[in-house]
Amino acid sequence: MAKREAIDLTTADGLDNEQRARLLGIIDQLRELGISENISPPQLVVVGDQSSGKSSLLEGLTGLSFPVASDLCTRFATQIVLRRAFMEDAGARITIIPGPTSRQDEALTQRLLGFERSLAASEFGCQEFGNIFDELYGVPGPKTIDFEKLDKRFSGDILKVELSGPNHRHLSVVDVPGLFHNVTKFQTEEDRAVIRKLIKDYITDGRTIILAVMDARNNLANQEVFSMARAADPAGKRTVGIITKCDALQEGDEDGVLRIAQNQVEKLTHGWFAVRNRSTKEINEGVTVEGRHRIEKDFFAQAHPWKSLQKNRVGIDAVKGFLGHLLYDHIRSEFPAVIKDIEGLSSETEKDLELLGLPRQSASDQRRFLMRLVCAYQSQVHKAQNGNYDEALDAQSPLKLRMHVRKLNDQFALLMSRKGHAKLFRTIQGKIDSDFKRQEQETQNIYEWIRGYYVDSRGPELPGIVNPVVIENMFRQQSSPWEALGKIYIGAIADLVCAFNTHVLKSIVPDDEVRENLRALLSPREQENKHQALDCLQRILNDERGGVLQTVNHYYADTLSSIRRERVLARLEGLGFNDGVPFDTEKVLKSVHLSNDDQAVYDIHDMLKAYYKVAIKRFTDNVVMQVTERHLLGDDGPVKVLSPDLVGSLTELQLAELAGESFITASRRNDLIAKAERLREALDVARVAAI
Repeated sequence: MAKREAIDLTTADGLDNEQRARLLGIIDQLRELGISENISPPQLVVVGDQSSGKSSLLEGLTGLSFPVASDLCTRFATQIVLRRAFMEDAGARITIIPGPTSRQDEALTQRLLGFERSLAASEFGCQEFGNIFDELYGVPGPKTIDFEKLDKRFSGDILKVELSGPNHRHLSVVDVPGLFHNVTKFQTEEDRAVIRKLIKDYITDGRTIILAVMDARNNLANQEVFSMARAADPAGKRTVGIITKCDALQEGDEDGVLRIAQNQVEKLTHGWFAVRNRSTKEINEGVTVEGRHRIEKDFFAQAHPWKSLQKNRVGIDAVKGFLGHLLYDHIRSEFPAVIKDIEGLSSETEKDLELLGLPRQSASDQRRFLMRLVCAYQSQVHKAQNGNYDEALDAQSPLKLRMHVRKLNDQFALLMSRKGHAKLFRTIQGKIDSDFKRQEQETQNIYEWIRGYYVDSRGPELPGIVNPVVIENMFRQQSSPWEALGKIYIGAIADLVCAFNTHVLKSIVPDDEVRENLRALLSPREQENKHQALDCLQRILNDERGGVLQTVNHYYADTLSSIRRERVLARLEGLGFNDGVPFDTEKVLKSVHLSNDDQAVYDIHDMLKAYYKVAIKRFTDNVVMQVTERHLLGDDGPVKVLSPDLVGSLTELQLAELAGESFITASRRNDLIAKAERLREALDVARVAAI
């Protein structure tokens, strides 16, 4: 039995050890579980224009020779995972990680997950890699001829290539398609937009380290990938610059590139590296990857002016060592946040699944489902009506029902006090009473209005006697704005209830169809209760304005007595009579006495004012209590209609119509179950790493 070749994990790279391998492996496991659909993993992503030397850079990093015409093959992201292993364990394993779109199709997901090719190191080369591309489902490969007939020119899936061997450092990089500028039959303007979006999605992620590849022969300003990287990472904290094709520069053009390589132009936190890849001539002459490394080492050691660059910034070995450290440190720093994100998403998914409930095929399942929703609804109603609001609610949230009702009650009372009266009552001095003052100008003095109405309404009664019917009619005119103000208030309360129901159902019913069905059930009840509320308002108005004027409230008598007393005192004070001043009784009586008509006008005003004050408070309170609280917020109101009694009374046909499960809902439940299982597994994997 051959002796296994030992691998020294402590020589060139002290971090190239089991701990790093374990951490990188855990990130790979999380990616395979589809976590990257919702949570960004810490990763290295290689981006660059087509023909920038990106594929050759990857060849140097991985030892993997990409197929000829690789720009036509790389129609999806490729994750390349390097692992250090014994020589006899060296080899390659190729699998597919389904993307978000593919995971929506269960059959396709299983087919992609079932794709696997495992090859020994001696069997895996450029040709075999190309053959694997051609095996993939519908995206172009090296043997593709008719590109126009392809159903899928790009894929959101990830091709994963795992390479193991004694010369590999533990490293993982993601390669995305190169950005092109010239449209051909092989690559359209639509393809360019797709690639640009793919690159942007990767590099704008805050957990992505960007390996931006620059062709030394092209001006940095003309390479769009760098402008995209600059937009995604303005401070340059997540970007590593890689300069390729240094040996292909025209003599005399080196100074500008050297300044970039020395981090003097595009300043990046992690700086720049320069590499020399195999030329087309060297590939045709059969120069191996190992030969490439030797030629590169000699080039940066001898070629002028490249030998002036720092040794730890040139050559593929320097790049590999640096990236190994960088990725490991990056994963360690981001890993606690990754675990927290997985926990949050897992909790959210479990909650969505819980709200969706169990399958609802039978009537008993549907009734049980509705009972759970009704209990959740009633809980929200109880909170809203008692002012027990969740802290997370916005100040204007419709779920703060009682708060909004109180505001409308206060506004209604204020509106009634300012606009409820047709005429402005006066003080004993003849000025407008401040309790009834408003911005609108008075068109007619209330005393003039009373006098005119009194004179026009005189009957057989003796002079100075006021017919009670006159006061009743004048009160009806004075309170004529009440109906319109009451309807405005009731409409506003009804709108509040409608908005509350809409938001509650949105928060507790994840199924769109069930939510719409429940909303359709509530809407007629909301309208019915609004009509009942308006009918009740009309009855209260008729009670206040349609019959005789009645009150047993002592406030009326006290107010009227106080006004009369103040009128007498005011007339006396007007004649100079005060406390302690001698006066002629006859003179006093003559000064206090008014004509019958004047006395009647003042009496009508004072009685009307005293009664109006009592009536408006009574009316306002009655509207709030009997209309709002009884018909819109009470037990028979639209915020209480969804009840266990209602659910219990539904027939099987009504249950099926209201809560029957659609294909979309069943599919969503299956997706959530699969997602929850993947997240639970991901949490188990991640938490083990955190120990």
